[in-house]
Amino acid sequence: MILNRKFILKGALNEQFALDLSYSESPEQKGIIIFCHGFKGFKDWGCWSMIADYFVKNGFAFLKFNFSHNGMGLEDSVEFTDLDKFAKNTLGKEMEDIKSVEQFIVNELPEFLSKINTKKIFIIGHSKGGVSALLYCTQYETKIEKVCTWASPFDFHRSWNSKFIDSWRAEGVQYIKNARTNQMMPLHIEVLEDIETNKEKYSLLNWSKKLQIPYLIVQGTNDEAVKMEEFNLLKKHFTKAKNHIIPEANHVFGASHPCTATELPEHSEELVRVTKEFFLS
Repeated sequence: MILNRKFILKGALNEQFALDLSYSESPEQKGIIIFCHGFKGFKDWGCWSMIADYFVKNGFAFLKFNFSHNGMGLEDSVEFTDLDKFAKNTLGKEMEDIKSVEQFIVNELPEFLSKINTKKIFIIGHSKGGVSALLYCTQYETKIEKVCTWASPFDFHRSWNSKFIDSWRAEGVQYIKNARTNQMMPLHIEVLEDIETNKEKYSLLNWSKKLQIPYLIVQGTNDEAVKMEEFNLLKKHFTKAKNHIIPEANHVFGASHPCTATELPEHSEELVRVTKEFFLS
């Protein structure tokens, strides 16, 4: 039986964020997976819950959460109701949120869910969440044993060109359109200032050699958001990483929102299978 519990944690700037944990009470517990969503993403997008169930059926606990500044409220929702927080989100804040999640797993979870194996912790990051996961694993003291990125860029800020930045600086705000909701999602000037202040801190080029744990890169060849060039850069600079290419897969590996399917799409099935095998290897 798959069980689910919901929690509220405090992350960056002491802001609260929602988390849910899928698990079973099976005697065979292979560890716990932290899942980090991407830009304009959230924990309940598309088939993330089906993916959580897949890993639980294969012996893992699966913890997914909304970053504290992703624009979501604390209730279960698929709507961005707090765009002011979204407007202030940074990679640094996301790393702080991951720290809060890991501390929760290590220090609190064993007290009331002792059957979950919290001694083995893994992390998955989709898209921007992959950048945050990699930066966290290279810059923080962590008990995470393996990291896997799904459709992650090498440089999240790569598409913010000089014209975009000049307009941002002049107006004090920039907007990113959410194609799903048609919302114009703001980015305040403090985000640009944070990027400029922390250029070295946010550079995977600088931190790639610091990664001490096994890493798997998964990428689809038809990814419209993160091109194969980004995958090639990850592979080039994380020289010890394993990699897996899924031919014809898009940025969300065939999934969509809302999810109406009863089974994972073919590309998502391959995605979770190779990730599971990597965590068990």
